[in-house]
Amino acid sequence: MTLKNRLLLIVLVLMCLLLLTHGFLHYKAWRSDSVEEIESGTRLVLLLLPDDMPLNAGDGRSPMLDSLLERVQRMKDIRHVRIDVLDLAGRVLASSDTRGASGWPAPDEAPVQADGTVRMKPWRLNGEIAGFYRVSPMPSDEMREKWEGFKRLSYLTVAYSVLLGLLLYWAICRALEPVHALRTALRDIESGRLDARLPAFRLPDLAELSASFNRMANSLAEVSRERSALLRKIMVMEEQTRRAIARDLHDEMSTYMVAMQPHVAVLSAACRREPALARYSGSAEALGGHLAQLLGRVRVQLESLHPVEIDALGLYNALRQLVEQRSAQAPRPLELVLNLEGESADAGPTVEASAYRIVQEAVTNAFKHSDCSRLLIGVSTEQGSDGRVLKLDIWDNGSAHGIPTGVAGLGMLGMRERALALGGVCSAGPATGGGWRVTVRLPFARNEQEITA
Repeated sequence: MTLKNRLLLIVLVLMCLLLLTHGFLHYKAWRSDSVEEIESGTRLVLLLLPDDMPLNAGDGRSPMLDSLLERVQRMKDIRHVRIDVLDLAGRVLASSDTRGASGWPAPDEAPVQADGTVRMKPWRLNGEIAGFYRVSPMPSDEMREKWEGFKRLSYLTVAYSVLLGLLLYWAICRALEPVHALRTALRDIESGRLDARLPAFRLPDLAELSASFNRMANSLAEVSRERSALLRKIMVMEEQTRRAIARDLHDEMSTYMVAMQPHVAVLSAACRREPALARYSGSAEALGGHLAQLLGRVRVQLESLHPVEIDALGLYNALRQLVEQRSAQAPRPLELVLNLEGESADAGPTVEASAYRIVQEAVTNAFKHSDCSRLLIGVSTEQGSDGRVLKLDIWDNGSAHGIPTGVAGLGMLGMRERALALGGVCSAGPATGGGWRVTVRLPFARNEQEITA
């Protein structure tokens, strides 16, 4: 999970906790406030209801009672409480709520007044108890009112939380922009693009970070350029030395040893022909064998020092010869295919020798470290942004394998270093469709002196 997603998850959790806390606190306040409001309303109603009402002497009726009953009947919108006027038999004479006027207990069966649920109060006519007022709590309207208020407040809280979340998301994205830029620059440098730099940031701390990173990248690029230049010089000098040694071995030592072979053959023939020289026959035969073995060893050294096929045949023909030789030397049935495109005559001696050795090493690694039955080698030239490029594409259909860097020969590390020293790139890894692929791009050298400069 990325840092941005973690921060957004933390903000989301905090917002949810805020909503839950708001609901819990509102519920507690709602409950206590409702109970207090209903209780105070009940006490107020009981105080306002008349205790004693006079009777008329003529007809025995009480205009005050009739007026009270009529007013109670019209009290349909009274909040929080229900008022019932009962006679001594428990009949409801008037009620402020006509939805449930029946089924209420008689006065002597009513709940105790002290429990806060139902309050009873006697009413009198000329001082004698004639019935009871029953004041019952009606929390439905209070609950409805509280619920509506809670919903409005909740909607406002949710809207505020969403707005705050969007604002925090924008702020986090803005705050993490330097982190994204730093990550992108680090990835570019990791992939070999040493020209990656960070922009200048507004905050002083981030600006200092950007400046430090850019200084580090400049130093790294400078060290890499110096290292590449040194590797190029070393490689060219090594190749020149190899060619010089190979030339001396071929032109001088090989020539003398080849010239010695007829003389040794004459000595051997004379020893076989002349009885007086018969005792030297074994030495002459041994000398001829040693000379032949030495010539074979010199040829092997010449091949390892510098592929003479490149000078004599050119890179492409030398690669064809290499593929023919390796096909015959394969440790198992193996189809070795070489596909050549373009011309490499002007790639430069060092580039051509390096390409030959990279192909040679890649084929050797495929023989040793893969179970492939098919090996494809593609060599082509193409026009790059800085000039022509020699491209090598080597693929085998074996299981993906890693080539140890400590094996004999160049190894993957040596192949990468050789390509890097020549200003190219070398990549190796599992192929998309299966198997193992090595891809190398080597820029053409305009001249040998330019590389050594």
